[in-house]
Amino acid sequence: MKQKNNGEFNKLILLNFFMLIFFVIMLLIGTFNDEAISKTLYSPDNLPLKLVTAIGAYPFFAFCVIFSGSLFERTQHSNAGKGVKLFFYILLVIFVTFIGFIGSGTLAERDSLGSIFPSMDRNIPVIIVISLVTIFPLCYLGYRLAKKSDDLKLVKHILCLFILLGIAYASLQVLKGIFNRPRYRLVVTGQDGIGFIPWYERFTGASEYIEKYGINKGEFRSFPSGHGILSSSMILCFQTLSWLCPKLKNKRFLLAFLGFIFSVIIMLSRIILGAHYLSDVSFGAIIVVILSFCYSINSMSRNQENSKNK
Repeated sequence: MKQKNNGEFNKLILLNFFMLIFFVIMLLIGTFNDEAISKTLYSPDNLPLKLVTAIGAYPFFAFCVIFSGSLFERTQHSNAGKGVKLFFYILLVIFVTFIGFIGSGTLAERDSLGSIFPSMDRNIPVIIVISLVTIFPLCYLGYRLAKKSDDLKLVKHILCLFILLGIAYASLQVLKGIFNRPRYRLVVTGQDGIGFIPWYERFTGASEYIEKYGINKGEFRSFPSGHGILSSSMILCFQTLSWLCPKLKNKRFLLAFLGFIFSVIIMLSRIILGAHYLSDVSFGAIIVVILSFCYSINSMSRNQENSKNK
């Protein structure tokens, strides 16, 4: 069994190498051909792709809620005192409410369902309804899955995942604010002074154009791709299911590969819709794959600890 687990993790590390090489090549191709690729693929009114891209970012937040539900279960059945448990219950409720609301807002915004139903974009009542409908079932699902798991290091796996997802999300926000790259769909409108620039150059004057033309500030947040980072985070999240579901225990490689396929589909939809360039989505994915290396190595060591303790 130990040999089988080591083989699974070795395959997982090889997959990470493959994904890293793949996205680095895509970044290089995009660096020299971004504009030509977007011009060839651009189809802003493609309804099926709008539906596809609508779900691209939401799973990131949904899985955070699911894994928080698992932490609820582990807290409830821990040996900690009542006061400590109460503290963590309150902390988890605040986190779940916050992340669930942000995720619901992402699902309703103009780059998701808001592109199909404009009235949903930034509609607080709609976001609250989505939150109320989704948060409890997702949290309960995580709770039930944790009850079936006999993994002694489950809490550490989830906390490690949360740290890596937090790094991915923080890097997304910081880099978008630094580069201010105009999206391709904005470039093709022909606004004076707003043209194509490569990803490695910082666009200046975004605030002036926002005020002058009444452009949504989100149109200057092309690099790196949020959907690229959040969708490729499924490479990490899907793997974590192996710690929750006994039937998926030796399916980490397959789960990570499914996360890779999911992310590629979402990234392609973003390019076709003109929301991002190839370099935008590739760079975002590279960040996550690097984090995936860290997660795979950590998971391997945790698994070895589990084997020794049993």
